Amino acid sequence: MPYYHHVALLASDTSLDASYGLLPWLAVEGRFTLRVVDTTPTYSELDGSPKLVPDDIHHHDRTLVGPGDPWLVARFAGQYSGLSAAARLGVSLPVGLTRPDPYAAGARGESHEHTQLGTGTVVPIVGLGLSYRVEPIVISASGLAFFSAYENEHGFRAPTRYFASVRATWPLLDGKLSPYVAADLSGEGEEIWHGSPGLEGSNVRADLLLGGGLAWQFAPDWQVELNSRGRAARFTGARGFDYPGVAQVAVSTHFDTTGAKQVQAPSSPWAPYSPGRLP
Repeated sequence: MPYYHHVALLASDTSLDASYGLLPWLAVEGRFTLRVVDTTPTYSELDGSPKLVPDDIHHHDRTLVGPGDPWLVARFAGQYSGLSAAARLGVSLPVGLTRPDPYAAGARGESHEHTQLGTGTVVPIVGLGLSYRVEPIVISASGLAFFSAYENEHGFRAPTRYFASVRATWPLLDGKLSPYVAADLSGEGEEIWHGSPGLEGSNVRADLLLGGGLAWQFAPDWQVELNSRGRAARFTGARGFDYPGVAQVAVSTHFDTTGAKQVQAPSSPWAPYSPGRLP
């Protein structure tokens, strides 16, 4: 007899971003992420009454913890008058845990896990960013894309993902306090198993998120940033989890490892990069 599965997910990434400047226009960056996904399933009959489902093969009441795929990226930057620009080229490395085909296991009546902590493949990363100062406001736009090109050992090809953001920042108190508003577009392509979409159908999605945040330079060379964005629209009809939005906290600093006199870097939507700048 059919019944409803209600699955609640609480997902979080805790990331360490590091950037090392090699030249005034070139830096090498890395990102290391600890991923936590807590799953809580409940069940009900078609009439809405609660249902007990022991040993469900599809959903498991547990918390998965492990590293995501780290990034290694080269950042190229420049400035002309009030315009700052940056580009990123790099890869993510297959470190995060991956699982065998959950749809095939489910069809066989075997217990399985849908959550993938990584991709299992080397994924190219491409990014662009621009900012322009229109006193006293800084307008910035940025984009980041991950291009999955082949399947991993389990026959899984992660969806190609993209993120785009437009932000308006109003620096206050000589730049120590910077409130901003932002509009983000977050999307992903098809998840592929053995050359075809999963048995549950297409998962292509594109979401518009609106919100804002506040960056505070609370000490010399130290900054904390808080932001939240709510989902305002979904542009595809594919099945997927409903979620209210995204909340982020970022703390950043910079320091010189050579002992040379520090020079203030030009303002840019990509310098320094933080999770609050782009998902």
